[in-house]
Amino acid sequence: MKAKTINDSPVTGTIYIDNISEKDAQKCQIRIKVANKYIFPNEQPGNPKTYSLNFNHNNSEFTASYSIGSKDGKSRSGVLKFGHYEYTGLLNIKEGSDLKITKLSENKYTI
Repeated sequence: MKAKTINDSPVTGTIYIDNISEKDAQKCQIRIKVANKYIFPNEQPGNPKTYSLNFNHNNSEFTASYSIGSKDGKSRSGVLKFGHYEYTGLLNIKEGSDLKITKLSENKYTI
């Protein structure tokens, strides 16, 4: 399914995630496809980076790591990695889950 966006601003915006696979659920991760990367830190091909991002869900705050980029210079999907408790307990993400992520400000998001 094609990604849907509400606001195309580089500062804020909302994306919908509908690509949670069994493998993603096992790894407590969310893959961020090309159409949804605009609300996360920019990719620098050839220079992989990992960022610490702040999230809020139902008044609970936590951090997740966001990795983007590749050493071979090719564009890749970003990957959000959560702790097991946040992923399965707090967010209750499973294979096939649909998520809404909104960027509030620099490195601050709601999910």
